Order: sequence, then C-alpha cells, then structure tokens
Amino acid sequence: MYFTLVNDILSHSQIKFKEPDSLPVELDFMGGETISLDIELPMVFSTNAKSGDKLPDFKKGSFTIMSQRFIDLLQSAGVDNLQIFPIIIKSEVDGTVWDGYFGVNILGVIECADLNNSTYDEIMPEHYIFDELAIHAEKAQGKLLFRLKQHLPTIIMHRSVGRYIKDSDPEKTLLGWTVKKIIQ
Repeated sequence: MYFTLVNDILSHSQIKFKEPDSLPVELDFMGGETISLDIELPMVFSTNAKSGDKLPDFKKGSFTIMSQRFIDLLQSAGVDNLQIFPIIIKSEVDGTVWDGYFGVNILGVIECADLNNSTYDEIMPEHYIFDELAIHAEKAQGKLLFRLKQHLPTIIMHRSVGRYIKDSDPEKTLLGWTVKKIIQ
C-alpha cells in the first residue's frame, strides 16, 4: 500500500524557503536521475523564519528539503535511493543560521498512475495534476520511495516507511510532513 508524501500545511505553512539565485538552471531535483553537475556546497537557502522558530523536517517544492533526522528515519526504514546535498538555511529576518538540512534528490521515477480511476487535469500531453490519485501498486514493485512519472512533483511512499517514521516519533516532534491516501 502506498501514500503520497506531502507538506503538512497545518504546521509551519508560514515558513518559506528560497533557493540560491546562483544555482545552475540545469539543476533538476525532480527528474529522478542522478545529479552530476558541479555545485558549490553547501547551498545556502534563505528563509523568513527567525531565531526560536522550528523549521520543518520536510519541505517539498522544486527543491525537496529534509532534516538529517528525517533522512536518517527514511534510511532506517530501508530507503536507499536518496542523493543528498548539504544546505545551510539563513534567516532573512535576523541572520540566524540552521545546518543539518539537505537538498534531497529522490532517485527513481515510476509510471504507475491509474488514469481510469484518478481524477485529474492534463496540463500537457501525458503530464497531469491529480485531484484524486489512483495507482497500479504492482507497477511500483515494492519500491519504498519514488516520484510519479505522470506528475514528477508527486512523491510516493510505501506504507511501511510511513509507519516506521510515525512509530519512531511517538511524540510527533518531526515537523512539516504528512501523507495523503492513494486509491489502489
């Protein structure tokens, strides 16, 4: 069973991240392929957060950002297809700096959307925005974490990974993430 991994819009939705202007245009964190570009590390992202604010451990966007803790839990759950790049997050408000965060490239794209049972808009040929996503779970072949070919921003997580993370965080201190149901 699978779920989509999404931002928890109920917590920390006011905290925004901005990628550095100096990143190469060819840098693609959503294509699912290994990034081999020469990038100056750590990348320095900016934020509207300030000293005392708790940053989310997961933030999906054109550059998926994860804390070291979130990555450690994914890897402990068996996820082995992450390419990570160290980043520093700096406050535009008061100069506070957070480290222990990474830009994450999820390696692997699977074409498994069940278009007959999904509700969607086709934004260009064979690229969709889903209101309600259905997948052919057997096409995922048990993969634990991957991007959906028909909509690359969609991250799909195996149920066992989500359970592992939730069981490892009983006090719900891991911030910024949740899952959304998929029809299977």
